[in-house]
Amino acid sequence: MSMIDTAPREDFVVRTLARRKAGETTLMMGELVIAGAAARDAYPLARQYPLHFRKTYYPGRLHGDPRDEFDLQQRASALIGIPPPIGATRSTFRSCLLPGMPLNRLSSLGTAPDESNIAAAQQMPLASAAGLWRLAEEVFSLLTRLQSQGLTHGDAHLHNFIVCPSPLEVLPIDFEIALLRDSATSQVWSERCEADRQHVMKLAIFLQCALGRQQCPLAAESIQSIDRLVTPADTFRSVIAERTFDRAIT
Repeated sequence: MSMIDTAPREDFVVRTLARRKAGETTLMMGELVIAGAAARDAYPLARQYPLHFRKTYYPGRLHGDPRDEFDLQQRASALIGIPPPIGATRSTFRSCLLPGMPLNRLSSLGTAPDESNIAAAQQMPLASAAGLWRLAEEVFSLLTRLQSQGLTHGDAHLHNFIVCPSPLEVLPIDFEIALLRDSATSQVWSERCEADRQHVMKLAIFLQCALGRQQCPLAAESIQSIDRLVTPADTFRSVIAERTFDRAIT
């Protein structure tokens, strides 16, 4: 706590959260840090959020400029109200610590093969399935809002959505390969938007095996896209229809 109030000379690493390696070579390190004096002088938000997340890229990794990620997350912050980024250089990126858990870790769904998720979904308590459905709806809504305003995430896997309990909300992270509509052809833009939505839509298919057919934009688009989302699609259609009927009469 003393280093929160009085900055250490250099960043103090509290915990290593992620590490990417190629053989013995470290490519990227993601760490929870307490900002040092230099960081607080360079970035005003580091004074406000001295305990934050820092990604460091090493020369062996071919990566984009973290300052581009800074600009893209800042754009997303303005569009959907997520915390703004803290700062960036050519080799580092800093963002606020989000106290929560990745969405993919809140459920047992998403295993291979697709069909194995049917039994897992049907064994879920109603409260769990309903809670996950509401979170999935929020993710879908965030992606839709971003895309409607000209930004698509680029890596919208469920582990890049953090569920924060207090207040309860879902926040996207990792805008490293986000894309602006103005910087892409219409075909590339359409493909990237569709690719971002597919992960939450696949979860929606699995959850409807537990809940039955739902009535909302996420449910409608997931059912419409079922043939490319899951295999075998006809089995999932039958299970969802049967579950819908069962829920209706019980």
